[in-house]
Amino acid sequence: MSQNSVNQWYETKDNVNEMKSWKGLKIWEKEVISHFPKNASILNIGCGLGREAFALSDLGFSVVGIDISHSIITEVTALAESTGYSIPFYPYDGRHIPFDDNTFDVIILWAQTFGLLYGADYKQSFFSECNRLLRKDGILSFSGHDYEYISDTHELCLEGRKFYPYSSKEIYWETFLPDELSSYAKQNNFTILLSGRGEIYKPEDGVILHCLCKK
Repeated sequence: MSQNSVNQWYETKDNVNEMKSWKGLKIWEKEVISHFPKNASILNIGCGLGREAFALSDLGFSVVGIDISHSIITEVTALAESTGYSIPFYPYDGRHIPFDDNTFDVIILWAQTFGLLYGADYKQSFFSECNRLLRKDGILSFSGHDYEYISDTHELCLEGRKFYPYSSKEIYWETFLPDELSSYAKQNNFTILLSGRGEIYKPEDGVILHCLCKK
């Protein structure tokens, strides 16, 4: 499955509409943002329909959102305008982030989007871009699906380490072991601040893996 399949999936109206029910910060995200500098400038990669961006803006952060889906960017821009948020949202190609060096205090890649960066080369490109974009001592926060949790609860949706939550199998998420996210960060010269499992909204929602690290 190619990265183009991911792009196409996020351009589909039904998949965009599914995001409209996602509201507010998750339990683990609330813990993570306590480490963010006050009034930090945040780049929200894979912003979707603005769940994280709007919540972070309400908390006084300056947020910019980017996404590979032009359909999503059109919708979230209209939503921001209709609800009084002055958050800029931009499309990008999934690899090259169109901002100058040393622009942001914080970069977030939440909603387990790290698992859509298929393969080692793509992940390496992601960390290189984050290093470029973050200011000195800048913070990166990213999350991924927990292989051990998924194998216990959704075994039939797994093929090896690939998680197919939709029966159509149009798209999958890579899954990770507990130490793997922090290992990726360390390999790319980030210092780990916090790493482990995190709760979502309710216990029945399960857990995810996340990593908070510093440039």
